[in-house]
Amino acid sequence: MLLVTVLVVAANLRPAITVVGPLIETVGADTGLTPTALGLLGSIPIIAFAAVSPFVHLLGVRFGLERTIFVSLLVLTAGTLLRSASGLLPGGDSEAAGEGWLAVLPLYAGTALLSAAIGVGNVLVPAVVKRDFPDRVALMTGVYTAALVAAAASFSAAAVPLAEWLGWEGAFGSAAALALAAAAVWALRGRPCDDGADEVPLSSTPAPSSLLRQPLAWQVTLFFGLQSTLFYVLLTWFPAVQTSHGIGEAQAGYWLGLFQAIGVVASLVIGQVLQRSRDQRIVAAAVAGFMIIALAGMILAPALMPLWALSGGISSGSSLMLGLTFISLRASSPTQVGRLSGMAQGFGYLLAAAGPVLAGMLYEAVGSWTPVLLCALAVAVAQLVMGLLAGRSVQLRS
Repeated sequence: MLLVTVLVVAANLRPAITVVGPLIETVGADTGLTPTALGLLGSIPIIAFAAVSPFVHLLGVRFGLERTIFVSLLVLTAGTLLRSASGLLPGGDSEAAGEGWLAVLPLYAGTALLSAAIGVGNVLVPAVVKRDFPDRVALMTGVYTAALVAAAASFSAAAVPLAEWLGWEGAFGSAAALALAAAAVWALRGRPCDDGADEVPLSSTPAPSSLLRQPLAWQVTLFFGLQSTLFYVLLTWFPAVQTSHGIGEAQAGYWLGLFQAIGVVASLVIGQVLQRSRDQRIVAAAVAGFMIIALAGMILAPALMPLWALSGGISSGSSLMLGLTFISLRASSPTQVGRLSGMAQGFGYLLAAAGPVLAGMLYEAVGSWTPVLLCALAVAVAQLVMGLLAGRSVQLRS
């Protein structure tokens, strides 16, 4: 039951976000939002992650991991439903070209609310894994990352068909059913809700700023931020890159789904490898290499886009899993996992938040995706360097 409930929560940490990418051009055409404004829509989740991550550990200590995650699932449900109200209010679809401000307001507000809720799960699930599966951290991280990526891929692939049936607003709201079901399952968890007792009391918790003085913490943080930047840039704009080469919107959504789905297999394989290894540098180099190949391929041979979706997906799914594993393995205790998770995801997502917006601005300025992909390639090289540093078999000081 401990395993099942972790997987159920993990499955909710991306679908409400990944359903957006395949429909972003439809949203733009329907609302009149510019590429820069649409890029902001893609960045809101990352900004929310960055804003809430540093404080989530305190919520977990104060209210307990179980109770905090349960409430976050209810907030995720509410935020997803709020976002789906776009176009259903007066001044929605009937007023295109940006005049229907009532349609845009729930779109952005709902995205911010659901993203904050996901940010809570992002931070606390690694702490739950460290607490409940202390001898199988790498393996369990791979398993729950696979669940996360599988659910994300499913919603990306289903986005366009759902929009054809329910409209894009209905497709956006479909993730609410998954979140509500997860809250019901999580409520059945065997761990008592007053689990704050097995955390370090706030009064005796060392100042989190101690992590800021440790280079290893920054290496883990930068790795997490760089891989997140690449993921969210591709999540937001990969379908648009494909349609610029004549690929249909539905097919582009399927390739985005493939980009994420292959990460399921990659996460499980990498989890097995890491469980048997104390040093992760070789894995980090291989993972970054797949992304470098994918981005170079998109620039030089766009006709082979499915191949680049596979290569990029292997890297993206593995990078997320590796970043979460770094957080758990480099920390010396479950409590420090919470602090390092807050730091890595807070600063890391702050770094990543600029990615989709800057990509949209750059495309709007030059009218080509090639400069965007070249910048992403530079980010992938930087991720390689940080992975070699964060992958060393060392731990943070207590």
